[in-house]
Amino acid sequence: MPAKTQPMLLCLDLEEGSETLARYAAARAALCNQPVHVLYVRPKAEGGPAIEDAQARLDKLVTDALGDVTVEAVAIRTGLPEETIVAYAREYAVDTIVLGRRQRSTVERIHVGSTTSAVISLASSPVLVVPLNFSEDIS
Repeated sequence: MPAKTQPMLLCLDLEEGSETLARYAAARAALCNQPVHVLYVRPKAEGGPAIEDAQARLDKLVTDALGDVTVEAVAIRTGLPEETIVAYAREYAVDTIVLGRRQRSTVERIHVGSTTSAVISLASSPVLVVPLNFSEDIS
């Protein structure tokens, strides 16, 4: 009996580019015959969509972008995004963490920080960073 394939963790922030990232992850998961976990992290501070709105948007993204890929879980967690992503990845023994990267000005990177950079530093799983201005064709 073949061993179960470890899932890919797709981290979405529900901002512009999330659907593009989800489509890329779906194509990659299909190529690798890999199940997907989808995670949205709500910051502790007020901001971002309400839980119900976030769940509806995640469900729509999963339906529209992940199509025929096996989605094992769609989760919403609250906390510091980088810590929450890394904790989730450990909890579910994910194979790869998939994050998007937007072009930001130097000032924005300094003052806002980078969840992606922090996840790369903290994660024990490989992290795939996808620029959100890429061509979706991965074949």
